Amino acid sequence: MHHSSRTSHFDTLRIGAALAVIFSHHFHIARAAPPPWLHSDMVGGVAVMTFFTISGYLVTLSWLRHPDTVAFLWKRLLRIWPGVLLAVITNIFLFGLAFTSLDAADFLRHPETLTYYQNLLLYREYVNLPGVFEGNPVRHVMNGPLWTIPMETLCYAVLAGLGALGVLRSRALATVACLGYIAFFLTTQNADFTGTMRHWFEYPAYFACGTLIALHRGVFLARAQQWLCMLAPIGVLLFFGLELEHSAGLLILPPLLIYLGTRQRGGLPLLRRAGDPSFGIYLFGFPIAQAVEATWPELDFTTSLLLTSLLSIAAGYASWHLLESRVLRLKGWLGEGNALRTA
Repeated sequence: MHHSSRTSHFDTLRIGAALAVIFSHHFHIARAAPPPWLHSDMVGGVAVMTFFTISGYLVTLSWLRHPDTVAFLWKRLLRIWPGVLLAVITNIFLFGLAFTSLDAADFLRHPETLTYYQNLLLYREYVNLPGVFEGNPVRHVMNGPLWTIPMETLCYAVLAGLGALGVLRSRALATVACLGYIAFFLTTQNADFTGTMRHWFEYPAYFACGTLIALHRGVFLARAQQWLCMLAPIGVLLFFGLELEHSAGLLILPPLLIYLGTRQRGGLPLLRRAGDPSFGIYLFGFPIAQAVEATWPELDFTTSLLLTSLLSIAAGYASWHLLESRVLRLKGWLGEGNALRTA
């Protein structure tokens, strides 16, 4: 598979985002209070926004290079489903059997365990398993982050639908569609005004921002620094002055992430050659954290977090090399085999 310096920066950002999700969840799992200055849940939220922005950008570029609905959906399925399959199997047969209070046969036959397989349909999330992690602060939850997978799948389906309808053939029409959705989110579903966080509307808005930047990639890459310099003071005013933090995030985060991801210089060549463990880290971080807490509840927060992170990175690389990268070689069956890796 082709790797460019461009891809490697996105890989680095995604690895950072996956570790940030582990960090934000760890306060809940390890029964630790974050320092007063840190809004730890927001760290996890920004990390997921990072995934959706980068995903929107890269999968839109993939469509623009090869505008074929079936090939596009095939590539998306190959990127997400094998990792989810590995997560579901290990969640039930490794972590589940090891950490449930139920008898093995009862656990495997339990309706909640049987329902857990429905995560493979990618349309709804099931995060609990029966009797697991009884002694942990977050009881019975096997894999919290699975809840974003159906949302990601929906974004892919909508993009494929727009492509099939011919909307993506016209840059102007596609731009109007993206801006229309972003405006809809900002005016009707935005927690700054409604007081209620609606992630099912918020994260797709970040995906739409990624798509919008991909549609105007040439102009963006030529002027990104000037635009960020213009947007920064507006973002600061919105965030600190008017306390519209969700609006500020949507304005600043996507262009900043795509700018950082597309930088030509820098990067970590070793990291680039080692593969992309970010999806595996994201999928395995929560059950590993729960297992660490259940096995060594006496560990202090930092040691527990470090151990969880190292084990999750190892699991992420194992998932990439043993499964994900191998499956991605099948991309070429229905179209270009050389697409950028996507979240």
